[in-house]
Amino acid sequence: MAVKKKGKLGGGSAPRKDEDFLYSAQQIWHAGLGALARAQAGAPKAFEDLMREGAKLRGGAFDAAQQAVMQAFRGAQKTVNRRMDDVQAQAGETWDNLEKIFQARVQRALHQLGVPTAEEFAALRRRVDALDAGVSRTGGVKRSSRPARRRSKPS
Repeated sequence: MAVKKKGKLGGGSAPRKDEDFLYSAQQIWHAGLGALARAQAGAPKAFEDLMREGAKLRGGAFDAAQQAVMQAFRGAQKTVNRRMDDVQAQAGETWDNLEKIFQARVQRALHQLGVPTAEEFAALRRRVDALDAGVSRTGGVKRSSRPARRRSKPS
């Protein structure tokens, strides 16, 4: 003869579904009450343990957060400094280019007006000095340090 096995929840006879459900609900209720009683009994100690652990975590988390913020700040500062250096270099190049353009235009304008260049003045000075030296050797008139006065033409 076949023997019926006992179920996890029950006795020998086959319980109905609604009895099975009530029995399970009652077990869950009892388990919850037991857990509540244990929690209430150990609550002060557990609460203190949780406070201590939370304080440790908070301190570690605060230090980690502060370190992360400082690293982010340093990274941002390096980026800003690099960009500032790039902008300063670019501005310096722009000023140099502007200066070159200005000098070229001024030089072109002076050339169009017939103003001699610095090299032409230097060549002229060397030529005058050579002529002055030649005149001095021949015993001619010495050149004075002040410029010669122009004589006005008789009218």
